[in-house]
This record gives sequence, structure tokens and C-alpha cells, in this order.
Amino acid sequence: MDPPPADAITKAMEILYNLGALNGHGKLTKVGRRMVEFPLDPMLSKMIVASEKYKCFDEIISIAAMLSVGNSIFYCPKDKQVHADNARMNFHTGDV
Repeated sequence: MDPPPADAITKAMEILYNLGALNGHGKLTKVGRRMVEFPLDPMLSKMIVASEKYKCFDEIISIAAMLSVGNSIFYCPKDKQVHADNARMNFHTGDV
């Protein structure tokens, strides 16, 4: 297995620093320690940690769950492909 490219590590550390997860010496901060408790993308983890401050934890958990599953929330049975596609289009446009 090859090590990751140096520029990928640098970019990852920059993102973690900008999120407040790392200090200037590359060590985990208090916020960073809380973020690692969530098996999510660092931006979603930071969003959850910050939600406590703004008293919107329930809403943020729902948003993070929807963002972390990707497109797998839409079930599309093979025998009802057209019906599922129409329902998904109506979902996106807001028509009911």
C-alpha cells in the first residue's frame, strides 16, 4: 500500500485547522476531540458539535443524517421505475 500524497495530507490538515480541530502545532483541540466521536466527514462533525451552541441539535442531526447517506434514501423498485422517477421529480420540485 502506498502512502497518501503529501499534498493530500497538507490539505486535510488545513481543513482540520480551519474547522478548529487542530491547533497551530497540529495537535487535536478540545473541539477536535469532540469531533472524532462522530464517524462522519469532519465538516459534518463540526456542524454537530457547533449545533449545541446554537440550540438546534435535533435539526442538525437530521440534516447530517440526510447528507451522510447520499442518494441511497430513494428506493426505486425495478417494476415501478417510472412511478418512482415521477415521485422523485415531484419531491425535488415541491409539487404534491
